[in-house]
Amino acid sequence: MWYITVRSPEGEPKQYTVKPGSNVIGRLSYSDIYIEDISASRRHADLTFDPVTDSLVIADLDSKNGTFVNRQHIRQAICLQASDVIRIGNCTITLTHYQANHSSAVAAGPHRHTRELLLESLDQHAVLIYDVARQLNTVLDLETALGEVSALMKRAMGAERCEVILADRFDQIHELGFPETIARKAIEERATIIIPEMSTTSNNVSDSARLYRVRSLLCVPILSSDSILGLIYMVKTEPEQRPFDQRDLQLAIAISHQAALTIQRMYLLESLKKQQQMQNMLRRFLSPQEAEFLLHEYLQRGSLPELRAQEVTVLFADIADSTGYAERHGPERFGALLERYYHDTTDIIFANGGLIRLMGDGIMAVFGTTHSFADPVGRAVQAGLELIEKVKTSSPYQEEEIVIGAGINNGPAMAGYVGTQERVEFTVLGDTVNVAFRMQDYARPNRLVISHNTALALAGKFETARLGEVNVRGRTEPIHIFEVLRARAD
Repeated sequence: MWYITVRSPEGEPKQYTVKPGSNVIGRLSYSDIYIEDISASRRHADLTFDPVTDSLVIADLDSKNGTFVNRQHIRQAICLQASDVIRIGNCTITLTHYQANHSSAVAAGPHRHTRELLLESLDQHAVLIYDVARQLNTVLDLETALGEVSALMKRAMGAERCEVILADRFDQIHELGFPETIARKAIEERATIIIPEMSTTSNNVSDSARLYRVRSLLCVPILSSDSILGLIYMVKTEPEQRPFDQRDLQLAIAISHQAALTIQRMYLLESLKKQQQMQNMLRRFLSPQEAEFLLHEYLQRGSLPELRAQEVTVLFADIADSTGYAERHGPERFGALLERYYHDTTDIIFANGGLIRLMGDGIMAVFGTTHSFADPVGRAVQAGLELIEKVKTSSPYQEEEIVIGAGINNGPAMAGYVGTQERVEFTVLGDTVNVAFRMQDYARPNRLVISHNTALALAGKFETARLGEVNVRGRTEPIHIFEVLRARAD
């Protein structure tokens, strides 16, 4: 007895028993073997079965697009073998000869993914795999891709259940309603496991199968070189359904190969997306060159520099009486002022090699964390002077009678990036930061105040004036502060 299985990209496989005599294949709904494909003619080909000689002959019926056997366009009637593959349009037709039992014979158990087996699988199902690849290549997120793989395999092999599980969920296999022993074996041996009839397996496996009402199963690892990306498992539970066979094994391996390519593409897209998000985030408070430097670090190490002790120079600058200004002029005018202030201060800080964080009505700038620029203390002071000069001489700030104050301190601090996988921010912590922040109170109107440490580090590059000792909230001892007047001419 012969039966044939018709597979198409659009639907589940259909099985037909070949009756003695003529069996017309075509697009007519009452054809002996119905082909639901626009490329098929209404009467496309004829299969003739001679039960006396147990032979099966196919002939093309002058179809428009031709009939292909083993990728060869047939011009006359030919005798078929059990291993032959017929293609009509996008549909493939495979043969099963129960007596010869050539194509359906498949050994239950593991089948290692050798290069030869993969190439044979891709070759035998080239048309279906082309359509699978075309569908998967349009998917842009991993969850949708896994759903597509599952739907494609269910449809291609007529499975009642099919699920794709990624490697990071392998510890949840026992919750999936699938024999865990078989899944673990497929993972450990990197092999596809097929069991056409569960009743023929050992007691421990068949007991598990009865628990899940499994009649026939396929378990396919998704492999990429020597690593395993995931696992695909399929089951059939209905007694009247045909069991998984050699063709299903080949098709499962071929689709798992496409799944591996798709998952790798999703991981690459996700990596590029994270890189873009990281780059956008860094450019919010870094100069372009600093952003590129840190992005390079991130790509090499997989993370941004964490909080660690280092020598930094910190600058704070805020607008005096910003609350009163907002009350007098309204939020829209205050918002426009802040936007201009942020724009001007960012340009100045970036030009001097600093990092910037916007903080309400002010900014915090940090110099010396990435070691990309020499003399971070001198650059911070130069940036502070430029900020003061901008506010004192720029007409928009003069018209609004805006006053700022800037404080700078250098020393040890904890500096780095903190946050979650979705959100990361740069921060700097410690007494050095607190002192710089509090010195703003002594820097108005439009003055730049530095600590004693910073004055010593300038090594005479700027003219300064001693302001004396002041008390800083959060410290028990007073500190010496200086006003920076200008850069020395020499």
